[in-house]
Amino acid sequence: MSKYSSASRFRQQDHLKSSSDIFRALAHPLRMRICAIIDDKNPACVQEIYDALNIEQSVASQHLRILRQANLVRTQRQGKFVYYLLDYAKMESAGKIAGHFAGYMG
Repeated sequence: MSKYSSASRFRQQDHLKSSSDIFRALAHPLRMRICAIIDDKNPACVQEIYDALNIEQSVASQHLRILRQANLVRTQRQGKFVYYLLDYAKMESAGKIAGHFAGYMG
């Protein structure tokens, strides 16, 4: 099987949109750090995230919204708190996609 043959599935618009949303969400260093905190706390509330990163709550919420829209994190409400969990299947999929395209780089 050629390394180019499986790339045809990425030519479909829905796969391209989903993949680009994931990579755009993960491209920001602060969002990567947020993902690391969520992974460490499993789950993590917004306050834990912005305290750990020493950022404003509004900044943390804005970045979490982008991660939610890319379906990389999901939420779980407990009382008045919203907790964030990583979608490990989606993260693994992103890693596989990146690995696939890294094969073209050299």
